[in-house]
Amino acid sequence: MNKIFKHILTFFVIAAASAGCTDKFGEMNTNPYRPETLPVHSFFPAMLDCLASPEENPCQRNNTFWACFGGYVTAPHSWTRTNLYSTFNIDDAWNQWTVDWYYTAEGGKGLYPGWFSVQRLTEGKGYYFQMAQLLRVYVMQMVASLQGPLPYSKVANGDFYVPYDDERTAWHAMFDDLDAAILEIQSAAASGSAPLAAVDRIYGGDNVKWLKFANTLKLRMAMRISNVEPEYAKQKAEEAVASGVMENITDSAYDNLNGRYNNGFYTLAVGWGGEVMANACITSYMNGYQDPRREKYFLPSAYDGSYMGVRSGIAGMNKSNYVEYSHMIYSEEANKTAPMPVMLASEAAFLRAEGALKGWNMGGDAKSFYEQGIRLSFDQWGASGASDYIANSTRVPGDYVDSKTPANNIANKCKVTVAWEDNVSDAKKLERIITQKWIAGYPNGLEAWSDFRRTGYPYIFPPKDNMSNNEVDSELGQRRLRFSQSEYNRNSGNVTAAVQMLSNQQDKDYTDLWWAQSQKKY
Repeated sequence: MNKIFKHILTFFVIAAASAGCTDKFGEMNTNPYRPETLPVHSFFPAMLDCLASPEENPCQRNNTFWACFGGYVTAPHSWTRTNLYSTFNIDDAWNQWTVDWYYTAEGGKGLYPGWFSVQRLTEGKGYYFQMAQLLRVYVMQMVASLQGPLPYSKVANGDFYVPYDDERTAWHAMFDDLDAAILEIQSAAASGSAPLAAVDRIYGGDNVKWLKFANTLKLRMAMRISNVEPEYAKQKAEEAVASGVMENITDSAYDNLNGRYNNGFYTLAVGWGGEVMANACITSYMNGYQDPRREKYFLPSAYDGSYMGVRSGIAGMNKSNYVEYSHMIYSEEANKTAPMPVMLASEAAFLRAEGALKGWNMGGDAKSFYEQGIRLSFDQWGASGASDYIANSTRVPGDYVDSKTPANNIANKCKVTVAWEDNVSDAKKLERIITQKWIAGYPNGLEAWSDFRRTGYPYIFPPKDNMSNNEVDSELGQRRLRFSQSEYNRNSGNVTAAVQMLSNQQDKDYTDLWWAQSQKKY
């Protein structure tokens, strides 16, 4: 009876969710055993929403609440709550929002309502299905990087309340699916066809660019697991580079919004009255380096004209106390509809630098790719002075100085300079690569947090107030998001089994993921 109820519930969840995806969703029959009447490409806009989370609620949940762990943004408000991500004590009600949304959200949004429809309409074959698979892999590698084990290989036919894959199984399955998608996109790129041009707000249907996107994603994923599966990661990374990754800023992926939404950061900063601000960590690094990109990333503080972000993890924060600190540049009216970055060409260069440092065949040496990554980032943001920045061998990241509230000050433990040095250890070279990759990757909080957990770099300022009851180490930071309470409610046996797949068999915020074992570097 429980199994029958589960499938009935799944049917109505998918049917209800699919009802609001477009104005014409009333026309479709969401019975998983009958075809929908909408054309298959109609399901892609909602899946694309998951890449950068531009809509206001997902943007808040996915780009600010836990994104503080990456050191880019601060959500300077407590909403009369005592439990917040930033203080390492989030409650179950808010913890569940991110991962639940990626699976299925209100109004047919999220990934799987559209993916299930494409799977049924295409019978799991051809270009449309493989493009849906590419988007699925992108989103699910985010979920795997957030929580660890996840339902993946057994998800099908409208049902994701299925057994979880352990992390190694899930990552390998995602690589397999990504490889299949790459082959299909290669064929489409060679033919010059653009079947998704009408709905693709990333590349306008350009499959040559989607191919570079897919290969860069493959390179990112290979690096993610490189500490635990070095030979497999090396193989996948070298395949990606050989097939062609991003090399020019015109390859970078942005959600161009196309009138579907305003920029989510703008909405939170302006429409919601300052619910996202620049983080003290990145402004301090860039101040120390006198980084010319500061004016492209942030607005000067209204308090003293400096670039002064907000310290993360202050108990009882109220946004009214921080309006004079530095905002993200997206809070300018001119950036109300600015595209939101998904994956940038600079990331590919830094990944190749790290791969070359490991001895992988990346088509060049670590120093060249490191400097290329910096130049690509400067070009991407329209900043000048890249050559002088790259050559500087004296400036180091700055301490955080809160000129309004000095009690929030903190010293920066990172002392790495920008200029490449050949005669230093590989550890020091890696610190340099990851630090500059982190600055260039703004504002992708998940990649920043993932690199920090994987490598221990860069030094991310700990929260001012650690309220985890001594469970989460302030310097190591939170290690993952817990499984959602709604998943325990709906998929209890499978999520309970998944807990046993975790490194310490405990569903805790301090539990290390498979690829991210604890590393203190400072």
